[in-house]
Amino acid sequence: MTTPVITRERSTVPKTVLFPLLLIPMFLGGIDSTLFNSIAYDLPVLNDSWRLWFIDGYTIALAASIVLGSRLGARLGPGVTLAIGLSVFAVAGAAPALLHTPDAWTATRFVQGFGYALIVSSVASVIGGLPSTAERTLGYTLWITTYAIGAGSGPLIGRALVDIDAYTLLFWLPAGVAVVMMALAALLLRDIDLGQAVSSKIDIASSALALLGFGLFVAGLQSHGAALWRILATAAGCAVLAIFTVRQLRSRDPLIDVRMLDFSRLGAPSLALVVGSACYTGSVLLFSAEADSLLAILPVSVLALWVSLGSFAFHKLQSRFSPIHMLQVSLATCALGLVLAAYVGLWPASFVIGLGVGVSMASGDSYLLGSVPPKDIARAAALQETSLAVGAALGVAGFGGIFAATGSIVGTAVIAAGIVVFVVWAIRFNRGVFAA
Repeated sequence: MTTPVITRERSTVPKTVLFPLLLIPMFLGGIDSTLFNSIAYDLPVLNDSWRLWFIDGYTIALAASIVLGSRLGARLGPGVTLAIGLSVFAVAGAAPALLHTPDAWTATRFVQGFGYALIVSSVASVIGGLPSTAERTLGYTLWITTYAIGAGSGPLIGRALVDIDAYTLLFWLPAGVAVVMMALAALLLRDIDLGQAVSSKIDIASSALALLGFGLFVAGLQSHGAALWRILATAAGCAVLAIFTVRQLRSRDPLIDVRMLDFSRLGAPSLALVVGSACYTGSVLLFSAEADSLLAILPVSVLALWVSLGSFAFHKLQSRFSPIHMLQVSLATCALGLVLAAYVGLWPASFVIGLGVGVSMASGDSYLLGSVPPKDIARAAALQETSLAVGAALGVAGFGGIFAATGSIVGTAVIAAGIVVFVVWAIRFNRGVFAA
């Protein structure tokens, strides 16, 4: 077999141009992570469980295709992949402004999620391929900060435009920005070659299985449809995911190396990422359910911004707790925040949940990536990104389904807190040794 000759052409674009070109799409992603969660109950086209599907279609597609996006980026180059991702994101993002049915809206969100998967993988490749450690550190720091600012702005932007009956701008404005960034990416980054392996397998069949299986599984959590059909959807989703798992175990170059998910190896930090991400997206949806003004939506923005402090808090706290206790404490903080939301108020809950989510994500990331040898970093990173996206979808479906069934913010928060406490208890049985 012939080994392809790989050349390395670093970007000659000045960093003052390169970083905004990469980070503005991340800002759009941050806005999207909270925007529709916070106004789903105010969009006139959506009803019943379609609200949850509209949000979850995006994250399901993202979870199923983010690794595929990185493989495509290795073949096409990150600049081309970023331009394609932005074009898909823009067209699919603007489509709801021209459509008038909930199923059509939801279909566009699945497509937009695939576009964002291409964007994330491309941005990660370019930042990770910067020549110096200082540049890479700066890039990742700016990424987190930019995404957090977008997440904090999303609920405020959404509420402001809904209140003036201009919700269609929520589709047109991001699409317009994405088109401009697409043109710049195609012009400035098209020749970047980071020297990535172009022989990596592009396993579209596995991505399709992941999308179908996870979609069916999430369907069982939704409140839409008869209980029997939801149970059957969950069972079918589990069956398809089992086929996906077997396919990955037999593959020499799996999309997701499920062998890493042994609970005593990387299962615990992966579970912490899933639960932390679910608490984040679910809390945003729950806090927004009865918000009808900019003042009422402020706790959601605070929660989103507070998550960004998680990395700082983790590095301050990790010396005081063992890794397993660190994961337990961070998730227990999320559970405490949910109880505060039920019985005290949203303002204190937003700070506590935000801190818990931020620390759980930071610790999960650190232990997941820090506990594998250098040769496995890429596969661990794929597992990390997939865990976050899976958690985001499960949070919306789970919190939304419970809220639809109970009709109560208090009941939903208490039930969700109980589930998180159970996960905290389960993690105590882990016997793995982690390193940050």
